[in-house]
Amino acid sequence: MARNELARHKKSDAVKWVVTLLVGLALIGAVVGLSVKLNRQTTTTTIGGEAYSIGTLTDTGEYAEGNTSIYLRKAITTDGLKVVPQKDAKIEYRLFFYDKDGKFLAATETSSAKFDGDIPDGAETVKIMITPTADEDGKVSLVEVLGYANQLTVTVNK
Repeated sequence: MARNELARHKKSDAVKWVVTLLVGLALIGAVVGLSVKLNRQTTTTTIGGEAYSIGTLTDTGEYAEGNTSIYLRKAITTDGLKVVPQKDAKIEYRLFFYDKDGKFLAATETSSAKFDGDIPDGAETVKIMITPTADEDGKVSLVEVLGYANQLTVTVNK
């Protein structure tokens, strides 16, 4: 009789462990699913410094070689565009607006203030050119790109 009780006790322990494992896996799945869902609800994205390269944009919005500025390599959407310089930023910037086909429409004047969102009609995308105002040698080096880009916070809707 004692042997039967021991066998039933071992069997019930195994069942408990299997149930515990299944509950744990379900809990992990729920947490992962919730985090993915919440991440999809994020409505804005911030453009990082890695999106910039050394160069300039002309008054017609075309790329030109130069080492006095950095520019956003790929145009980003104008939907929800916000541009905010840091408090003590040592940069100025210009925005270059393009239509849905990539045709240049207009550019803003050089600014060091927050962009108010006055986007030209038909503008779908924008590129940004950042020019340092207090660069020691007047030339932007590769190691300075992130520093200058991080002085300007650019956000758009996803």
